[in-house]
Amino acid sequence: MIDFRYHLVSLISVFLALAVGIVLGAGPLRDTLGDQLSGQVEQLRTEQDTLRGQVDELEASNDQLSSFISGVGPQIVSGALAGQDVAVITDDDSTRSSVSALGTLLEDAGAGTTSPVALGATLWDPAEGDARDEAVAEVEEIAPGAMISQGADDATAPTSSEQLATLVVTLLSADDPAGLTDTQREQLWKVLQDHQLVTLADGVPGTVDAVVYASADPAEFTVEADDEATATERAQGQLAAQSALLARLVEDDVPAVVAAVTPANDASTGILRTVRGDSRFTTLSTTDRLQEADGPVLAVLALVEQTRGGSGAYGTTTDADARLPQLPETQGLGTGGGASDGGGEG
Repeated sequence: MIDFRYHLVSLISVFLALAVGIVLGAGPLRDTLGDQLSGQVEQLRTEQDTLRGQVDELEASNDQLSSFISGVGPQIVSGALAGQDVAVITDDDSTRSSVSALGTLLEDAGAGTTSPVALGATLWDPAEGDARDEAVAEVEEIAPGAMISQGADDATAPTSSEQLATLVVTLLSADDPAGLTDTQREQLWKVLQDHQLVTLADGVPGTVDAVVYASADPAEFTVEADDEATATERAQGQLAAQSALLARLVEDDVPAVVAAVTPANDASTGILRTVRGDSRFTTLSTTDRLQEADGPVLAVLALVEQTRGGSGAYGTTTDADARLPQLPETQGLGTGGGASDGGGEG
């Protein structure tokens, strides 16, 4: 039989527990918990306000330093690259204003400048493989030794993108192991232009002693119509071409700086991340914030250091070594960070 008395006692116990809970919640326990929570919230709010104030102070200080650096940039770099011929290579038209500023500062530094070399998307576009293959065939006909040699097998063979990217460095390099004649150089530049692999704003560039590689915001390289597979292939092809070009600069011992656009002070994507994280490129210098007023100044100062045998990663992103290279020209500008190799020499 069912014992109703047992169930009645159980129900009374449940209601009694609920009543005690309501009383405590409406009384002293509520006040204690409420006070504790209010105190914690207030403490967190105070800490947040303090941190926000510190961030605002740092941003204001950085803005002041940036304005000062950009303002005195022409005086800082004046004559520092005298006798050096420098080329600027860029990978997207969105860097046009920064490239123009770089050109002006290089002239202030006393460098001889050549026509900027703008890499075309055809160099890595998945749909332009035939155009690249045609260009490679034409190059081999004009100057068989001008491009990097084939690998031992298909797995190690350079792609057409990589071959053509390294050709750009060969054509610019004053120390040319391929022994190209002036006529061959002009013909090879024409091949690259005809296939829209490069754009030359001011005619065929001469050979140079140093290079600045100005890289755009990684978002500029995305194509809205790409599906996931095509987008991945495009990104991989672009990175391979960029890496091959920069590796050739290292191989040829050309003083070079990779100066990159870093929206929201973020260097976690794009070629800048690759160069700063890959031991193959330790002899190159890098600068971030190219899109900012002081970005071109950082790039030229880093190039000055390169020509004196030093290297480093400069700017304001988390993976930068210092704000500025440590040079006689930058003393007193708040360089910060560790010393770079040989940057103060010369």
